[in-house]
Amino acid sequence: MNQQVSITGLSVAKDSAAVNFSLIMGLLPLEFTDCLQDSPYFRDSLHSHEKELERTSSSIKELVKEVKNLLQAAKNLSNAQRRLSQTLINFKFECIGSNQTEDEMVIAQSLKEFGKLIAAIEDEKDRLLDRAYEQFIVPLESFRKEHIGAVKERKKKFEKQTAKFCASQERYLGLSTKKQDTVLQEVS
Repeated sequence: MNQQVSITGLSVAKDSAAVNFSLIMGLLPLEFTDCLQDSPYFRDSLHSHEKELERTSSSIKELVKEVKNLLQAAKNLSNAQRRLSQTLINFKFECIGSNQTEDEMVIAQSLKEFGKLIAAIEDEKDRLLDRAYEQFIVPLESFRKEHIGAVKERKKKFEKQTAKFCASQERYLGLSTKKQDTVLQEVS
């Protein structure tokens, strides 16, 4: 049953070793002619594709989760830096005399400007984080739900129809000749 297949100059047996080899090197394409033959090789290959689809879906889900956690941590950091910025902007020296010294005024003004700079940086960072969500997380979630989810739904529908068909065949094969006519009328 081991058939030889040439993959870019390599000769590989069509068995479980080939399936394992294909996982390392990438999945081999599913051929329509193999589907019609419904060979064990095709079923193994189909199973490998299904496992890879599930793995991809899980990986995307995990990636989205990690990016969301990262964005949340970045927002928490941004909030802390905004609080620091406000503290710097509102910083004032208490005067010992009637007026602040020139150095105290320069330091207070410098801290105020530094606080404004931090606030401007945080405004840009917030825009960046919002765009990261819109341009990274939303497309990944959309891909996972629309494309991978659609394939999973079609597979479930196919399996349900297959089970229904197999049950009908089993009922038909299990009938005596007298019951066949009434059941056949029910099925039609």
